[in-house]
Parts: sequence; structure tokens; C-alpha cells
Amino acid sequence: MLNHKSSQVIAEHDSTNVLPSTLAVVAAAKKIGGDISVLVIGSEAVAKEASTIDGVTTVLNSPSTIDGGIAEQITQLVLAAQSDYSYSHILVAASNSGKNFAPRVAAKLDVQQISDITGVSGEDTFERPTYAGNAMA
Repeated sequence: MLNHKSSQVIAEHDSTNVLPSTLAVVAAAKKIGGDISVLVIGSEAVAKEASTIDGVTTVLNSPSTIDGGIAEQITQLVLAAQSDYSYSHILVAASNSGKNFAPRVAAKLDVQQISDITGVSGEDTFERPTYAGNAMA
């Protein structure tokens, strides 16, 4: 078991600005605790903005551009960062993009993906809808 909590947040952006969904994911990472790294793919301007987000300790910027957000390429970048930094948590917004590559990352790391959380109570306790969204667990 890891002794040090740390989270990797994969930034969503429009090539100019960090999207609000990324800010929500960083807020969730803050509730988990530990260091927070943000991975920005393809935009130095967004990386600079990400470095100003409260709670972010490190910004990783991959200058490569990924046409259309190809899941296989994003997965490779996320796994490379994981290999270098051994994060205890990898977080991504529950967007089409995140839902496209997150299962691949989880499968490659041989871990369970916890999807669509609506709250964080601690490093291993999350709230999410169950029973077709009719109840929270």
C-alpha cells in the first residue's frame, strides 16, 4: 500500500482555458488529500493557467497534440505519468472524453474504475448514484 497520497488530474480544456469540469475534479482531489498534479495535453497557455489553481502542486504539460482526443494516445500519456510518479489516485471529469479513456487506463493498471462520483468523503470513500440514479451510496 502506498504511504503517500497523490492525485493525477487530467485537465479538460478548450486549448485556451481550463474548463470548469477540471476545477471540479481538482476540488475532489483536494478532498482526497495529498499532492495534486494536473496533466495538460497540448496547450502551454492552459498549463500556465492550471498552475494557478488552488491546491495544485505540479503541472505536467505534454506538448503533443491529440487530434480529436484519441483515447489510446491519452491513455499512453496518463500511464507514462503514472509510471513516473506512482499516483495513488487518477481523476478525470465524467465527460465523453473521460469516459472514453478512463476504462482503458483502469484496465492497463489492473484496478477498478469508480465512475460518476458526486462526492468525496476521504481517500477511499466516494458517493455515487446507484439503482439507475434513484439512490446515493
